[in-house]
Amino acid sequence: VQVTADGVVDCSVSNCSGKEVDLFVPKLPPCLPSPLTSVTWTLIPSPNGAVALFSPAGPLSQALPKQPCNDSLVIKVDEEGGSNVGHFCHQGAIKKVLVHSKVVVTLMSTTPGEELRTNYQPVLQISFEKSLSENYIFYVSPSKDTTFLVGTPGWPAGMKSYSTVSWIVSFPSKMDAQLMFPTLDQPECTNGHTSISVQRFNSPEEDYSRTEEEVADNQITVSESFYLNMSNCMVNSKDFRVVTQITLQKSISRYLIIILAVVAALLGVFIILLVVICQIVRKKKKKESNPAVAVYNSGDTNFRQQHNGLSDTCPDSDSHTYASIDDSLVYYHLLEKGKKMGLYKESDTLQTFTRHVDAQKPLGSKDSSSENVSSRFSSVQDRPLPDQPPGHTHALVDNEIYQSGSQRRGVV
Repeated sequence: VQVTADGVVDCSVSNCSGKEVDLFVPKLPPCLPSPLTSVTWTLIPSPNGAVALFSPAGPLSQALPKQPCNDSLVIKVDEEGGSNVGHFCHQGAIKKVLVHSKVVVTLMSTTPGEELRTNYQPVLQISFEKSLSENYIFYVSPSKDTTFLVGTPGWPAGMKSYSTVSWIVSFPSKMDAQLMFPTLDQPECTNGHTSISVQRFNSPEEDYSRTEEEVADNQITVSESFYLNMSNCMVNSKDFRVVTQITLQKSISRYLIIILAVVAALLGVFIILLVVICQIVRKKKKKESNPAVAVYNSGDTNFRQQHNGLSDTCPDSDSHTYASIDDSLVYYHLLEKGKKMGLYKESDTLQTFTRHVDAQKPLGSKDSSSENVSSRFSSVQDRPLPDQPPGHTHALVDNEIYQSGSQRRGVV
């Protein structure tokens, strides 16, 4: 045996628009054999009027597969004719539910047949509205950093043909709402189209709009309070049913976005400049690490510097005897000629020659160098000097220098 309670609130005759009515769970006499298991209220609005439901104990939550009720009570809302609007429980984000028809509200335990116990008094409050633009309207105020689900009326069944529903989602400023559609089933329409649209309160245009012929976005971001509107077509087959996930997060300031963009741009420029500078420094170090190439070296950088630019190995000839030859030795015959003509003294000539021999010692062996010096000295002394007029002495000096120099090189 189960005990139930029924009540009727009729506003079809009297003018009770805007008047709030509290719904209580009645107390049964102790003589009854079974506890109370459910309470049903029939709410009748005025013609073309609507019924508004809200909980004084706090916002309601819609029972969905991924959002079950954690309360011990379930509030079932049906339309006239038995069409289900939804199952609701406490501790949610739905502040008010409006239905444009006669409504039957049933309060029951989450466990069928269990005694109806509640700490909420009154359980619900209702009011009657004169008119309503949609078939269903839900006022939603999600909490910060929480995820909340809402489903189309009739879930898990689809919406009735040509029916409309609107969720009025309100949240504080400096917050963003992220919308997703975990479940979106579109019907085949014989007339009209289904519609899903998002429009902010103060915006004349829609921020988002899709029909059954278009692919819905995976995620929608709304920066202020908005309307989420849906409407059904004349359904031929399948159902139009949607579950919407609403997540409220703190928004990022536009100024902060601009600052971050500028910082990112400057960081990119800095990285580019750093790469360029590193390349320049690397090339400069590589260039400095290579030795300078001589003019006549034709790219060979393995040249080893020696004394006076001479290599260690020379061919077998007399050219290795001296590293350099003094001019007084090469042009001795001219000095001798000048001595005979009275331009130089004998002592000057001999001193110059002697100083040259003492200052420049041969690079070869000591014996061979002494023999070569004495032989060359004697050959230069024995060579006859041509007779020339005194007036031509200076004019012939240069020619004699080059001629004797080439001859000397040939002799040596």
